Amino acid sequence: MNTQPKKYRSAIVRSLITNRNPTEFEKTKRNMLLAARIDEALKTKGWSKKQLADTMHKNPSEVTKWLSISHNFTLKTLYLIES
Repeated sequence: MNTQPKKYRSAIVRSLITNRNPTEFEKTKRNMLLAARIDEALKTKGWSKKQLADTMHKNPSEVTKWLSISHNFTLKTLYLIES
């Protein structure tokens, strides 16, 4: 299985990459990695997003939002997930 990202040759994508804000890019990258780590921890435990939501007394849609690319985690949310 090829795990390399697909290379796009689009002027729009090239423009977005060229004009990106490095700070915002790094923040988004870290949020994505954190969401991926949480998702991996769920898989390791054999839990679904619904099980995590039920355990935390949250709506499953909120957990789905947490694991999305664009969610900004608060310390409170991270503490609750860790607990």
